[in-house]
Amino acid sequence: MFSPLGSMETMRVLRRPWWRRRPKKANKNEEGSTPFYGIWDAVARFAAEIRTSDFMAEMIRRRDAYGSQGLMGALDCATLYGLVRWLRPAVVVESGGFIGMSSAFILKALADEKLTTAKLYSIEWSEDCDQGALIPDELRSASGGFVPMRGKVEDFLKRDQLPSPIDMFLHDSSHSCRHMLWEFRQFWPRLRDGGLLVSHDVQMNAAFPEFVAKTYAHDKKTGRRDPQRTSHYEWGRWGYMGFAIKKQID
Repeated sequence: MFSPLGSMETMRVLRRPWWRRRPKKANKNEEGSTPFYGIWDAVARFAAEIRTSDFMAEMIRRRDAYGSQGLMGALDCATLYGLVRWLRPAVVVESGGFIGMSSAFILKALADEKLTTAKLYSIEWSEDCDQGALIPDELRSASGGFVPMRGKVEDFLKRDQLPSPIDMFLHDSSHSCRHMLWEFRQFWPRLRDGGLLVSHDVQMNAAFPEFVAKTYAHDKKTGRRDPQRTSHYEWGRWGYMGFAIKKQID
């Protein structure tokens, strides 16, 4: 069950970009705690909001008209929407954009945050689909924020045709363990400090937990996480969506 947020002050804090939301330096008793614990309540609120919206009902209708196999369900779409609302990214890249179910919820979140200059670069390899077909016209045309790219992720990276740095990356292309790990490793360095790596269908193999495990560093004496050398602030899984918040190691 999603929990409501408590006060208008909390609401104002959550609407700030991530780089303005960090608390003051923790005291000794708080050492090792993450400055991003507030993400859970924020994403829960945003997800609950979109789950009961007319937009969700319309997108489910559009999805079912095309055939829902291989497309995100309502919970995953709501989670993705909530993550984008929380992060307020300026540059998003997604692989496996397909007919635009995930794209629509990313664009809706950007629109609801009034991020009129934000861009979504949506990569789709298959020539057999109508890329972005599910995206409502008003979201597709808003400020030219939707940038469809037809081809392989590998080729776009090789030709340096993708932006860098970026604020968010969503993996939703081939779900082989090898390819998922490859995409995570390619886009993690491109993320800004505090940026989001998000993956759909993390239950299909061990790629996501294996990748997250590699971002940990542990203190030799205690065996606990060493926050100075660990390269993520926070990570989690909700439904079939996994995410990790990038920490830049100096």
